[in-house]
Amino acid sequence: MDWIVEVVRSPFDTKFLILIMFMGAGAAFIYKSGGIIALQNWIGHRVNTARDSQILTWLIGIFIFFDSYTSTIVTGNATRELSQENNTSREMHAYVLDSTTSPVTTFGPVSNWIGYQVSMIIVGFEAARFTAEEVGITAFGLFLQSIPWNIYCFLAFFMVGFISITQRFYGPMLNAEWRARKEKKTRRDDATPLSDITTDVGEPSEKNPTLINFFAPILSLLVVGLVSMWWLGGGHQSGVDIATAFQETDVALGLLYGSFAFMAVGMLGAVGFGTMDLEEASDTVISGFKTMMIAAAIIVLAWSIGHAADQVGTAQYIVDVMVDSSIPGSFLPLLIFLAAMFIAFTTGTSWGTMAILTPLAIPLGYEMSGLSILPVLMGVLFGGAIWGDHVSPISDTTVMSSIFAGSDHIDHVTTQIPFAMTAAGVTVLMLLLYAVGVTSPLVLLPLSVVLTAGAVIALNKFDARRKNLPEVMPTTDAIDNGEIDVDAIENGSKTDGTRINGRYSFVESIPLTAVGIVIAYLCLVFGFMTLGF
Repeated sequence: MDWIVEVVRSPFDTKFLILIMFMGAGAAFIYKSGGIIALQNWIGHRVNTARDSQILTWLIGIFIFFDSYTSTIVTGNATRELSQENNTSREMHAYVLDSTTSPVTTFGPVSNWIGYQVSMIIVGFEAARFTAEEVGITAFGLFLQSIPWNIYCFLAFFMVGFISITQRFYGPMLNAEWRARKEKKTRRDDATPLSDITTDVGEPSEKNPTLINFFAPILSLLVVGLVSMWWLGGGHQSGVDIATAFQETDVALGLLYGSFAFMAVGMLGAVGFGTMDLEEASDTVISGFKTMMIAAAIIVLAWSIGHAADQVGTAQYIVDVMVDSSIPGSFLPLLIFLAAMFIAFTTGTSWGTMAILTPLAIPLGYEMSGLSILPVLMGVLFGGAIWGDHVSPISDTTVMSSIFAGSDHIDHVTTQIPFAMTAAGVTVLMLLLYAVGVTSPLVLLPLSVVLTAGAVIALNKFDARRKNLPEVMPTTDAIDNGEIDVDAIENGSKTDGTRINGRYSFVESIPLTAVGIVIAYLCLVFGFMTLGF
């Protein structure tokens, strides 16, 4: 109990707990003030197919980059009806939510995930018995350098967009999408969707919905958060460049300022545009806090696990065993990735996995290979932890994705596993290349994207032919209009002239907009990353 009190009283951790409460309140305002309704009114008429709704869900998930819970709640509610109307299976909707939110929030550039990951790196420094001054890099700087090594998260994020745009499915998801398009059943007949926890916040207001209440809080979070971190790192002082400022900053305090602005702007917009009165706005703050209680409990317990492991000397014991085992240091990233996958799958928590492994990985890597391997270890550790989140049925984010997509939970897990395994398999291959001497992320990351795209296409072709289903999933309209020969598909009597595959133009507003926004987002992430070098 003393250890739990100790971690909660830590100044960094205390700031972090308060900031996630503010983020919950800000997200509640975005939802309840009608910002979601305004977004639906703005783009709803442009979404006419299942493909459009899937791409839209992916895009909104990119905008909500500051918290995975918030992203799941806001994105799921914003796109659920559109997905239902356009016959996207509930399983696919849940997959897009789950495999977009965690990868995006782990990169930021402003998110509570960053604050938590930096706090874990600080614990790792303490376990390794060195300080940032001694090794010449701060915990935040090490996090920034780890971003290009988080290969799994990049691939998981890429796969969502690639599969949505190309409409090439495989595994159980292929069957689910065919059912949704042909039979217009977005859930299987005996599916049991999880209950909806939106009762914590209530229904969104339909009084004067405006896009300002969607975009203004998010923009304020980004601007205030980044400016605060720059200022707190001494960026306003002469002779301090941007990179130095961000490496020397107080991450938790900067994010706390940003999250307060997020909540305050959301509240001002809700009251100012008349979508709710002051009493309703006050209640919404408390309701937003409630949505973060599970996250806060997980965080406190995860910190406590990490602290307990440090107190009993787990890190030093593992370091001694591994150093004496004669395992080449170049294979350490692969071992850490596999260990993170296993722990996260069995425990259901990526944050708990980070708390367990970070205090082990940093001293182990430093002893076996030196400072240069630490960014690699952190990147693969964070990625492996999130893979476990994606495939574990007891993961909180997986459960929430099922809830807000309206999906049967086990159906969501079983349809997502083949996609998560594809990204993890390519990541393992990249780490094997690293072990034999290919150590540049400028080579491994682009290569992994190309291999993943090829794997998706190959698995799609194989599975579609095996199941006698379309490789490119057609729209419901194409099936209803007789453009797709359903009888030939089901009877296995296809000929070269039989049309069974969907046809889509890639030169359309929604896919083009998606590609443009993703490129801009990745430029922001990699620009943010360069501050650590």
